[in-house]
Amino acid sequence: MPKILKTDKSELNKLYSVKKLGSYEIARLLHCSQSLIMKRLREYGIKTRGIQEAKALTKPRFIRNDFSGDMTEKAYLIGFRLGDLHVLKTHPNSPTIQVRTNSTKEEQLLLFEKLFSQYGYVKRSPKDTSGATSIRTYLNDSFDFLLKKEDGIEDWIRDRYIVPFLAGYADAEGTFCICGGDGVFSIKSQDKSILFTLCEELNRTGVLCKSPTLFRAAGSVDYRGVKCNKNAYIFTIYRKDSLLKLVELIRPFLKHGKRVKDMLLVKQNIDDRNKKYNFKEDRRWHKTYSRTHERP
Repeated sequence: MPKILKTDKSELNKLYSVKKLGSYEIARLLHCSQSLIMKRLREYGIKTRGIQEAKALTKPRFIRNDFSGDMTEKAYLIGFRLGDLHVLKTHPNSPTIQVRTNSTKEEQLLLFEKLFSQYGYVKRSPKDTSGATSIRTYLNDSFDFLLKKEDGIEDWIRDRYIVPFLAGYADAEGTFCICGGDGVFSIKSQDKSILFTLCEELNRTGVLCKSPTLFRAAGSVDYRGVKCNKNAYIFTIYRKDSLLKLVELIRPFLKHGKRVKDMLLVKQNIDDRNKKYNFKEDRRWHKTYSRTHERP
């Protein structure tokens, strides 16, 4: 007599509902057919899973490795996620976390692969009509820290890991450029609280910067015809001494290929200007930097 006939309701319920084993897995375990398992589930009144829930619990085709546990990497990934990534669970009971983004920039796609290929299979989709490529990966639930999407920075990051967080956020949203002959660093974002917090923390480290200002109002339309659904703010660093200190702080953590290249161009710009003007101190906006940065 097959073992399944000797298996009571509580044991079958434990295997199926608690341990989340599939009917095929239980059948192999109990040396019987899958159809017999399904028959007993119905007879015992054990609620069977829907298609989406069952798919979510299916073992992945590709190996998924646990997150390293490194707090510096974690802070960077949270910064990058808040700036540029969409993260979700395909089902509430799923052990799978989907991470994805779209970009027309090859450097951004390469960075995504660099960050996640060691943890899960990364897949690119063909370019769409606008030239953007969708890229995604499926990770295990050791990456559940990426699920939260809030306009704020957690205390543990502010205490010790604000620089790697800034690097991740800058790799997603930041820009180093030469504007009007001068090196500049800026971030444009709708994350008002994050920008003000970054400003406060950088000023504490001696990287003097002005408070974020409104860049584009909610409801306005940009040059591409895209409507802004929330107020967007800009956070900028102009001072030579502050930019050099920022480069010193962020350089070990920045990973985006173009961002690193542009950062080094800004540093070279400042070095050249310092030599040209005999290292004259930058006193612009001195009173602005001296004030306490208050949030409106």
